Amino acid sequence: MEILVFGAGAMGSFFGGLLSQRHNVTLIGRAEHISAIKSHGLRVRGKTAIIAKPRAATRVPQNAKPDFVFITTKSYDTANAMIALRPFADRAIFVTLQNGLGNAETIEKAARRVVAGTTAHGVTFVGPGEIRHAGVGETVLGAWTRVDESDLVRLRDLLADVGIVASVTSDIQTELWSKLVVNASINPIAALAEVPNGRLVRDKRLVGLIENVCREATAVAKAEGAHVDEQELRHRTILVAKRTAANRASMLQDLDRHHRTEIDAITGSIVRAAGRHRIPVPLNAALYALVRGKEAAFRAVSGANVRDQTL
Repeated sequence: MEILVFGAGAMGSFFGGLLSQRHNVTLIGRAEHISAIKSHGLRVRGKTAIIAKPRAATRVPQNAKPDFVFITTKSYDTANAMIALRPFADRAIFVTLQNGLGNAETIEKAARRVVAGTTAHGVTFVGPGEIRHAGVGETVLGAWTRVDESDLVRLRDLLADVGIVASVTSDIQTELWSKLVVNASINPIAALAEVPNGRLVRDKRLVGLIENVCREATAVAKAEGAHVDEQELRHRTILVAKRTAANRASMLQDLDRHHRTEIDAITGSIVRAAGRHRIPVPLNAALYALVRGKEAAFRAVSGANVRDQTL
């Protein structure tokens, strides 16, 4: 298979690196990361330990003819990604494993065939050319538009061949909301507390916060038509945090680097849906405001630095 991974950060590099052991994979990512991969290969350590040798580029090769395109950008970059990927919109199957809601809807505006999925693997970007697989998690795939069961089975088997266990669901909306609830219950708390996932479940105060955030988010998911159970999602959230104990949540990694986070696609989605259904979600609203506040502070400092340099 020819596979293109667009947005090869931590998660994209993980999936692309493993797939490159059996298939023709091209990673599209940032210049420094791509340069390191070209020079020394992609080092994956932790739960998985390999040095992969995928092709790597900062732009989509003109001669690319991918069978599958994995989009692993941040949610706020999905629309821009589809501009670069438009040449493959009719022939390739597009796969999103991104965080938050709205990515599949954005992709289907340009691409004919789309698979939506979720993954609970914990992956940390260590530095250019190196990632750490910090926790094993479940990957779930579902048809979004113009794909059938045989396409999903082919993709599932493609992943299984390189050790990524995946399952197929007929209710991908419920899976997307379930993943969203888990993300919203872990990511912003870990980011604001500045601790790896394992610390969240070893601190009784933080466990209590996780459970209450999960309770609010589950009520919203149910109102949106997802077939979810509060107790099951609380259990799943704690289990994911334990399984990815050494992982620094993606939102924490973003704040570490003073980068924009995916809070709008994760907690923001819950707050907006709660508003539509008039469901009170004070904890989710507070976490949303706090993370957005930190982002604004970073932008203010960055802007001040730029102004200082131009004086």
